[in-house]
Amino acid sequence: MPTAPPAAQPAPLANGAPPTDPRRLIGQRGEAIAARYLSDQGWHILDRNWRPGPGLRGEVDIVALQPQPAGRGILVIVEVKTRTSTVAGPPAAAVGPLKLLRLRSLAGACAAAHPVPHAGMRLDVVSVQLRAGLPALLRHHRGVGD
Repeated sequence: MPTAPPAAQPAPLANGAPPTDPRRLIGQRGEAIAARYLSDQGWHILDRNWRPGPGLRGEVDIVALQPQPAGRGILVIVEVKTRTSTVAGPPAAAVGPLKLLRLRSLAGACAAAHPVPHAGMRLDVVSVQLRAGLPALLRHHRGVGD
């Protein structure tokens, strides 16, 4: 009797964590919530979990185009931070100067990989706090590090 091929497994995290690592699952859930929020705001999600080619390291959680009333939209690099508690501070506090520097270094390559007409580029952070039995709390920080 034929059997179905095994399901493809997600690749391990860059730090070697297995695909079922709770941190990865929490992050994926937060990214899905953030992408849905941005879509509900009328944004166009161009990519999720984008990685550059050789020579650059890192990942952009969400690449989106924010529509503008006067025509061309804003290309937005979105970093999503998700936590289940605020004991260590709010989720956005995890985006420090080094993370901002890495995201800025990816911005040009990301724009080249997503050649849509745009009037400018921006870096945003969406923080998501997951709460057991309650809706997630979401905060959108626009233009971080400007």
